[in-house]
Amino acid sequence: MSSSTSTEPNAAQSSSRAAQSGRPGAGALDVIGRVPEREVLEAALDAGAHVVLEGPPGTGKSTLLRSVARGRDVGFSFVEGNAELTPARLVGHFDPALVLSRGYDPETFVDGPLLTAMRSGTLLYIEELNRVPEETLNVLLTAMSEREVAVPRLGRVLAEPGFRFVAAMNPFDAVGTARISGALADRTCRISMGYQDADSERAIVLGSLNEESENVDPAVAQWVSRVVNLVRATREHAELRVGASVRGAIDLARVAAALAARRGTDLADVGLAAALVSLSGRVQVAPTAKRTSEAIITELYELHVGRPPQRDADDGDDAGGQDPACPQGADGPGEQADPPARPPRPRSHPDQRQVGRSELSSMPGFEEISPEVGQIDEDALREAMSEDVAGTVKMLARMRRATDPALRSAAELLSARMLFDRMARSAPDHRGVHRRQTSTGRLDGDLDVDGSVEAIAAARAEGRVVGADELRVSHWARGTLGLVLLIDQSGSMTGDRLAHAAVLAAACALRMPDELGVLAFGRDVSTLRELHDASPGHVVVDRVLRLVGHGETGLSRALWRAGEVLAGSRASRRVVVLLSDCRASGPGEDGFDSVVAAAAALPELCIVAPAADCEQARDLASRAGARFGALSDPAEGPAVLEDVLTGR
Repeated sequence: MSSSTSTEPNAAQSSSRAAQSGRPGAGALDVIGRVPEREVLEAALDAGAHVVLEGPPGTGKSTLLRSVARGRDVGFSFVEGNAELTPARLVGHFDPALVLSRGYDPETFVDGPLLTAMRSGTLLYIEELNRVPEETLNVLLTAMSEREVAVPRLGRVLAEPGFRFVAAMNPFDAVGTARISGALADRTCRISMGYQDADSERAIVLGSLNEESENVDPAVAQWVSRVVNLVRATREHAELRVGASVRGAIDLARVAAALAARRGTDLADVGLAAALVSLSGRVQVAPTAKRTSEAIITELYELHVGRPPQRDADDGDDAGGQDPACPQGADGPGEQADPPARPPRPRSHPDQRQVGRSELSSMPGFEEISPEVGQIDEDALREAMSEDVAGTVKMLARMRRATDPALRSAAELLSARMLFDRMARSAPDHRGVHRRQTSTGRLDGDLDVDGSVEAIAAARAEGRVVGADELRVSHWARGTLGLVLLIDQSGSMTGDRLAHAAVLAAACALRMPDELGVLAFGRDVSTLRELHDASPGHVVVDRVLRLVGHGETGLSRALWRAGEVLAGSRASRRVVVLLSDCRASGPGEDGFDSVVAAAAALPELCIVAPAADCEQARDLASRAGARFGALSDPAEGPAVLEDVLTGR
């Protein structure tokens, strides 16, 4: 018999094993999130119909059938569908050795899974039906319609009353599959099985970690919820042709749990590594995508899971006053750094605590954007963003700290993308921004006679042909740009100025520099985006929206740090864009002269300050030889950035 077939135990055997292990039999339990499908499948089998379960991988097709078979106290013959499943392997064959000694006797015939199911009156289950060759499927037609099979030299084999044919297939997989014939489709009932809802998938993943889900740590449950959201997002991502099933979430959770146990750390600290291992091979990147699966998974992880669960308000603010995914003093998102040696600052600013719906309702336009608890009207949000960027971003920043978890999650999911899309409509067009340059070793462009005359004369004097690498060619080229955005998140940069920071981050990302780094600073400096990171613009905006203004302004330290980051740039033009009111107040700030010295040491500095508080920034720009721009309306961010970068 082929290794692709097996016979499942019946319910009595399963219950016996369950009793020995102290757990209830699987037949007594419904498959999570599959009550309607189970009911329809049971009804179809009761009616004597044959059934095809159709849906993507990981939707519980096999699990559902096993549960139904055990609940009906019947076994089933399992067949793995593939191109090597021949009619003989499905029906059965005469044993050659016995035929030589005893001839074609019925006792020398070895039943295949089809005859086994027919004789015992049980279920024949073929997985991956659309991978089975057509000539093998044709054998099933008579068995399904006439309930008998004629085998040469053996005769007719009749099916017992309980015989049913059930199959499963993934209609979205085009590799190694074929269309099911009309004759087979006409003999079966079809049950379509999509992915379960989010609550069901969370229950499945939690069950895979702990059989008694009511005892799961609330922090673990919250982390699993974010993981499920991540996996579900892969199914709708524009750059992914095929997303991951709940199996991906199960493996992600299990790998993270095992890795956390080995390292003696939390799930949040190892989640990204587990996500890359568990999901990057499961998803299929669309042919038009320009990124790898690892880059896409990293982006989705940052968006949906990226930070550890926030501590309760009674625990006090974190040392940096910002998202734990980007702790102060760390060199990148998600890295851990020792907190500064100072007592935690009390939660005094409204942007640093959780906000109830009653308080949110006092903000203009909130009721239109969130008409019901836990909901956001995307059309209303988009309209509000187009009319008042600053007010809408400020409201979304509050909603991202709402006590309502569903509203908080929706705000986190939509805010960065909405703002990024809004800024994209006002971004300048950079096509055609080229300069005339001369260089050697090129075959395109025009010969620069004046620049090449010496090389030509030398070659003629030596009696040789001048080489292409000696000639200078004039051509049009675009210079590369390395950009570091330095965002002030001190106590003076709160409220509407957070909208300024988010808009400027979106504007920098939209300008598509060859290298873009983003730093945030208060007392210390944290990295929101590495200079050569591949994170897309809306992820950068999301990280900026997590910032909370607080504390002192370590401006000179931040400028020196920006210079260190920019030193790693390979671009022909390297620029630091500073968003700050430039009121230095942090430790180590030896007067304004130290700030001027740090600013003057940069290759190129552009300062963008809030228009209502820009005198100190204007003075710094004048003394350090930097360009200056004032930002009053966040919607003007792209235009102001363009002006300071081009010197207009």
